[in-house]
Amino acid sequence: MASTDRSELTRRQLCLAAETLVATDGIGTATLRRVAVAAGQKNTAAVSYHFGNVEELLRAIVDMRLRDTEEDRARMIRDSAPTLADLDAFTAWRCMMRPYFLLRDEQAPHAHIRFMMHMSAAGLLSDPFDAHIPRSGAPSIAALLDRLHQTLAWLPPQLGRARISLAGMMVWNAVTLFDKHGFGMERPALSLDRLLADVEGLVHALLTAPDHSSSVRS
Repeated sequence: MASTDRSELTRRQLCLAAETLVATDGIGTATLRRVAVAAGQKNTAAVSYHFGNVEELLRAIVDMRLRDTEEDRARMIRDSAPTLADLDAFTAWRCMMRPYFLLRDEQAPHAHIRFMMHMSAAGLLSDPFDAHIPRSGAPSIAALLDRLHQTLAWLPPQLGRARISLAGMMVWNAVTLFDKHGFGMERPALSLDRLLADVEGLVHALLTAPDHSSSVRS
């Protein structure tokens, strides 16, 4: 294997290990040493060598998963409407979120969604629903976010951003609850598909509900 390929493989192994540690036990567990050991690296300085520090590693995980989901996201857009401009708010949002459930190499259930929850709670995540943040290797994200903001242009811009953010957090929280509290193990069992279908119904209502802010006196 060429040295460049080995380096890329090592970087991915470190990213996957850190993603799993954060998803399972929180940001504080992703130390340089623990990540290296979890990734099977004999050299515990591997993270420093490849990323510099833990924060850069965590940012690299976000970028890696954006690239990983790009193909599925682009396919969903093509399958949903003739052009991007034909997508309604809910469909654009769904094309943006659903590919994260199609990841093929997570080392723990829904590791990336839970990782993103911890990143957001720790204040380490740039607004994931801001269309103006550069996302190398994932042009469909910016395109979908632009479309979402266009479809919600009838709202005050702050309310549009708030609704998009709330919609994403509803899914992240639902998945975290499902994994943490074992909804699928209870009787009667609740499948993740049923939970997501219910949450997506709520998201649809959220994105299409009338503006109630005008009834509030300033």
